[in-house]
Amino acid sequence: MGQLVTFQCPECSRYWVLSRDSIEPITVFRAAPADGSASAADGACVYLPFWVVEIDGAGLKVQIEEAVRELQSAAQAVIRTGYEGEGVKKIPATSEISHLAARIESLGIFKVYVPAFKSLNTYAYLKVGRLFTRIQPSFGFERSDGAGHPILCALRAEEAVSLIDFIFFATLPESIQSNGDFLDKIFLSPARPPRLVEFPFKERGASLVSIIGGFWISGRLVQGVESLVE
Repeated sequence: MGQLVTFQCPECSRYWVLSRDSIEPITVFRAAPADGSASAADGACVYLPFWVVEIDGAGLKVQIEEAVRELQSAAQAVIRTGYEGEGVKKIPATSEISHLAARIESLGIFKVYVPAFKSLNTYAYLKVGRLFTRIQPSFGFERSDGAGHPILCALRAEEAVSLIDFIFFATLPESIQSNGDFLDKIFLSPARPPRLVEFPFKERGASLVSIIGGFWISGRLVQGVESLVE
């Protein structure tokens, strides 16, 4: 199977994922636009798999605020002692942190999207995941269990979870991204097991346009895209 870690049984149409030393059943979903304004059935689509990892927004907001308080306390200690040097901690801009924390809390559940398709360019795992995660699109879940719909997934759930911090940080403003003291204190934890979801894309020349989210990516980022067109 090469890089693929999932397959569909041709007899029963169930999906399975290869673990380190066994195979396990897995439920695969397909994303559907929440407002019904566009349909994956409107012509040929390319379905790209993503692991959708849900994060508790309130918990992440608390973590962000605690991280800022710790940095502020460290900075105040420096002021009291009059010490200046490499050990001084940087504090993110209050306005940017407040905006970030408020947005995350308002979402309730913050989703991180980890691309799971095969790619010759590993930058795709950052670029596409960042786009989806930044947009936080609305969509519905439909079970994908029809015969003849194999899913070309090249990433296991535990591997996806190891990338969620990296993708989340990539969505932040540059001033926060560059603040290593702050990022060192942030660790995302899934609120529930990741779900494997296929998202529909339309081919537009050499590009793929996401039906959900409206952004586009280069078709060259996806290995074997020609075999995914239905």
